[in-house]
Amino acid sequence: MILTLTTAVLAEGNSLWSEESEDIYKDRKEHIEGDIITVLIKEDANAIQSANTSTSQASEVDAEAGFGIFSFLKAFGFGYSDSGSADGQTSRSGTLEADITTQIVEIKENGNLKISGAKNININGEKQSIKLTGIIRPDDISLDNTISSKNIANADIEYEGEGPVGDKQETGIIEKFVNWIF
Repeated sequence: MILTLTTAVLAEGNSLWSEESEDIYKDRKEHIEGDIITVLIKEDANAIQSANTSTSQASEVDAEAGFGIFSFLKAFGFGYSDSGSADGQTSRSGTLEADITTQIVEIKENGNLKISGAKNININGEKQSIKLTGIIRPDDISLDNTISSKNIANADIEYEGEGPVGDKQETGIIEKFVNWIF
């Protein structure tokens, strides 16, 4: 007795992976307003400006003796010249390293997140304040829920300090007056 198989059975496999998926090794968390994200601030700023100016001018006038009714005029001449130059340079640099925990305050239509946060620290009468706002991409948030300040668009980072040490850094009124005069 011979059996023949007239119907073919096709098996289809379903997969958790599709070509539209972004990364199979990364969990993508959906964020909502109020979620907390820690920003690792490491900013270095350097600026140098220089200017050079050089000017000069010269003038010379010669007149001949008068004739006719102007014969009393004698021949004369004079000259004038001046020159000047100036050089100047200013430079400024700063470094800021800190961690600040922020909150998502808005979710943009394109999925980007607007964050905002503030941190105040008081040590021995010195008050330090850090404020940060900006726009981040969810893809830039690491698995440990942190993001580098270098990945923040429209970043606005304010760092202020006040207290006895900061007060000593300010110029006195007499020094300000002398600098204003000269």
